[in-house]
Amino acid sequence: EGGKKTLEEVTLGMLEELGAAVRPARYVPNEEALGWAMEQLANSAAELDCEWFSIGDPQATKLAEALKRNKTLKVLKLRYNEIRDPGASVLAAAVAEHPALETLTLGNNIIASQGAADLARAAASSKTLRNLDLRYNAIGPDLPDSFTSLRGLTRLDVSANRLVALPPNLGLLTTLSELVVERNHSLAPKSLLDPQPTAELLSAIRGQAGGS
Repeated sequence: EGGKKTLEEVTLGMLEELGAAVRPARYVPNEEALGWAMEQLANSAAELDCEWFSIGDPQATKLAEALKRNKTLKVLKLRYNEIRDPGASVLAAAVAEHPALETLTLGNNIIASQGAADLARAAASSKTLRNLDLRYNAIGPDLPDSFTSLRGLTRLDVSANRLVALPPNLGLLTTLSELVVERNHSLAPKSLLDPQPTAELLSAIRGQAGGS
């Protein structure tokens, strides 16, 4: 029992490996699920799991409007949806002014650099956000400079995107206890992809400023 995984865990593990390549050709918005999410926000939920809800940009806009009225949410999970830059940007505006949100997971969507930049600016403005998960999206080739302002963040995951370069000033974010950049297969220098403690990774990123 201890070591065995359920079928769901195995399936999700396979999907995690394949990342954004695995998704239906067309998502059908789940309006019933979205209605439930809006109701949870209206009822002062502390955590909201909207993974696999087929949320696209129009639904993300509705969710963002509800989030602006909510004052209690601490964790918002939006992985495995169909959110692109427009949806990410409207969510960012709600996140920036939310008084309680600590964790935002947006992995396995289709967010590119503009949406990511807006989310980073929102995270920098937030007084509470500590964990931002953007794994398996379409960010790249460069990580937007707005990520270098995330002074309050303790965890940032930008693994499995399309990054080829990280700004050296990202290495100044010493508040980060966990920075995940793996599976950006074109990232340079390749040594940034080596398994290493976050403190060493930050030092290596800073070291790029001197040229290598």
